[in-house]
Amino acid sequence: MSAISTEKKISKEKQLELTETLGAFQAKERLGFILSRVREDAQQFLLQSDSFQNLFLETRQCQAFVMAVDIRRSTELMLKARTPEEFSLFITTLCEDLKEIILDGYGVFDKFTGDGVLAFFPDFYSGDDAAYRIVSVADKCHASFERHYHAFRKSFNSVLTDVGLGIGIDFGLVHLVNIAGGLTVVGVPVVYACRLSGAPSGNTFLKQPAYEQVMEKSGQFCFIDETNLEIKHEGKMLAYDVRLNARSFAPEEPSWLREQNGKHEMK
Repeated sequence: MSAISTEKKISKEKQLELTETLGAFQAKERLGFILSRVREDAQQFLLQSDSFQNLFLETRQCQAFVMAVDIRRSTELMLKARTPEEFSLFITTLCEDLKEIILDGYGVFDKFTGDGVLAFFPDFYSGDDAAYRIVSVADKCHASFERHYHAFRKSFNSVLTDVGLGIGIDFGLVHLVNIAGGLTVVGVPVVYACRLSGAPSGNTFLKQPAYEQVMEKSGQFCFIDETNLEIKHEGKMLAYDVRLNARSFAPEEPSWLREQNGKHEMK
């Protein structure tokens, strides 16, 4: 092979490499509003699969579970903290852990709310066993608060014993919106998930549509008790206090992950 031919080959390889690098950069830029809000394997697949990208880029409305997590009595916790810096560290590390729990459970992280977090579990992403996953995520979030509060006891002048998370879950049609460079969810289920997060510390409350979904898909794996919650401007509303029982269950992977794993096996 002549020197000229070799140079042309190297030039084409560099051009191809540059094109691929540019394409990856453009994909990351285009998908920046979602990449930090999903788990790592979903991030990787988003950069590889046009069809998976389109689920997030083109979906305007879908069925989803919405979860709102509220740190109950957060103002009292702040007042009991020894310093603002120590309280800030407690809240920051707790909320970061809650985010990781949500992502690990195939949820989409929406936002920090100041004294909690908001997340959603859309049908096209969280899979057929989203009802089980969201209850499991809620249980793990409660356990996370207990671990963090115990670890940070020395950061408080008084250690309150009736604090924890209130978690509200609703289900229904939601709209996905890209606002200020970030994916967020809007709709009636968001409103009621937030209202139900006024549940007593350590409790997870389901609204009626979420209760029906959980009962249909995962009722045999849950303890569910009827209760009620006072909702501002509405009065008392029926809610369902839920937690997993001891029966073991291995939820099925979402279809997009099975597709990704299948492609890896073919290579």
